[in-house]
Amino acid sequence: MRRLAILAACLLLVGCARAELLDRLTPTSGYRLEPGVAFGAHPRQRLDVYHPERPRPDGAVVMFFYGGSWQRGERGLYRFVGQGLAARGYTVVIPDYRLFPEVRWREVLADGAAAVDRARALLDPRRQRPWVLAGHSAGAWIAAMLALDPCRLPVRPDLFVGLAGPYDFLPLRDPVLIRGFGPGEPGPASQPVSYVDGPEPPALLVHGDRDVTVRPANSRKLAAMLAAIGSPARLIELEGGDHVLPVLAFSSRFAYLAPVLQALDEELARAWPRGGRPVDGACLRRPDPATPAAAPDSGAMGDGPRPG
Repeated sequence: MRRLAILAACLLLVGCARAELLDRLTPTSGYRLEPGVAFGAHPRQRLDVYHPERPRPDGAVVMFFYGGSWQRGERGLYRFVGQGLAARGYTVVIPDYRLFPEVRWREVLADGAAAVDRARALLDPRRQRPWVLAGHSAGAWIAAMLALDPCRLPVRPDLFVGLAGPYDFLPLRDPVLIRGFGPGEPGPASQPVSYVDGPEPPALLVHGDRDVTVRPANSRKLAAMLAAIGSPARLIELEGGDHVLPVLAFSSRFAYLAPVLQALDEELARAWPRGGRPVDGACLRRPDPATPAAAPDSGAMGDGPRPG
């Protein structure tokens, strides 16, 4: 246990070598990998499916979007997420998606929606299984936008899980992100909080209270807005946690560091009682991109680091 604790501390600090070290520590058993399923023609429009050896009775599926400031990342680096969730019986889908500056934010979301549609057709054509949309950092933004906006998916998820996500982060300062969220000055249409008008899928939000990459104010505000309209929202702030800890806790090796997997099990059980509780929501409007954004919470995003 002491050795694992030391390794966990290293993983929270090492940065560029983190993914390789995590992969070495991740067990290779407990799942069957179905790699490289296409959901479009672009090389990055591919997804991996982790089929659990011992599926949950409800057959729950977790679609996980990784972070990387909308500019980097690849699905193969997140085997620790696929294995960690598959070990608990979840079927796990991890897609790639096109990145800034090749595309802008609407194309990123289009890739996310296409990945969900392809995975549903492959794994749940009769729509009988509970679905979780989850993500870390920029990936949590993707999952939130897909979950909260009823216009983006034909079937909304049964649970949204956001790990250290940016949900209300205007104005932007980084030139690459400004271009990616343009053209022009980014507006409220790009912000998940703009779509909270109810009813919304249940949400589990996890954030480290010492995260300086994406400030905890993002999760606090989204949780408060969901609660205000009566949508179930559970906020877990990890004491002493940084930007990485919420997703590191998805690893079977380091799940003991934070109760994230346990919380996922609990919230899905509430969201899917006795065969499911569908979330209604008509596609009636989208925020006007020309409308000035509301003043953001002070310090919602770190001044230096980008959302990872």
